[in-house]
Amino acid sequence: MKNINPLILLIIIVFLTTSCKKNAKDNKGQEPCVGGCGTIDFNIVDYQPAWSPDGKYIAYYHIDKEVAKNGIWLITPDGKENRLWHSGVGAETPTWSPDGQWIAFSQGAQIWKKKLNGDSLTRITNEGRNFFPAWSPDGKWIAYGQSICNATPCGLWIVSASTNSTSFLMNYGNFPTWNPHTMEIIYQTTIVETNGNVLGDSLWVFNLASNKKRGLIALTGKNLTNNYFKYSSNDKIGFTSQPMGGVPQIWLMNADGSNQKQLTQTGGYTSDWSPDGSKIVFTDSRAVNGRLWLMNADGSNKQQLSFAENFNP
Repeated sequence: MKNINPLILLIIIVFLTTSCKKNAKDNKGQEPCVGGCGTIDFNIVDYQPAWSPDGKYIAYYHIDKEVAKNGIWLITPDGKENRLWHSGVGAETPTWSPDGQWIAFSQGAQIWKKKLNGDSLTRITNEGRNFFPAWSPDGKWIAYGQSICNATPCGLWIVSASTNSTSFLMNYGNFPTWNPHTMEIIYQTTIVETNGNVLGDSLWVFNLASNKKRGLIALTGKNLTNNYFKYSSNDKIGFTSQPMGGVPQIWLMNADGSNQKQLTQTGGYTSDWSPDGSKIVFTDSRAVNGRLWLMNADGSNKQQLSFAENFNP
């Protein structure tokens, strides 16, 4: 499946989302409001969060009108600390090593890794266009999606976190996430009719030990897109779901695909779990907000985490 630049995708999403007249600071501690019409601002957005294994930090991608502020930031769950960790436009989709000492990310359509302390920036892929890295629970592998189908097959790949050697796993696989208990990769493929209509997505499981795949669930719906899957420590899967021309929302389901539940009502885009699976960090995708929020795993108690003033001198 061809990858869409997340910045372009977010701009499209923002045009489609509803908004409210209250500003971001006024919304602190309140459920995102519905309806209204606010001022559209694409200059500052926070998304693609990744919670550290020890729970101390949330890494995320920040887009800013000041180029020097673009990149991956680290914020504490209480919002008291927020700092730029890696500067660069397009430094996206951070993923933590299980020991919390490294973060891998996509930049310039390649996968990189860097120590939490800022040392040892290393490029670990060199061919194709590579996105959506996901670090394995044993720390040995990073799964990712590759979108060029010419010299190398497009689809689901893994790269060794220590040797940088790559292996092709499956055609068309994308948005990988790991089951922390079984070392299986859960990944998405898009269901497309012969006339080009998107019917939804299928979720599959690839077993690294047996080198076999099995279908998990078809997330169908007319022109429905599902992505950014994240597997929790208590066997739940959170993801972003968006109908064509509609508003993206954060959804939850059991590990077997059952008991699907919509957690946001006014717009949600990209999410991740706290290490104990009790909380979810996500992006409120309304045009007037675009910030990180926290909520309980059942969708209750939504609280805003990042604000415009977090990035002021």
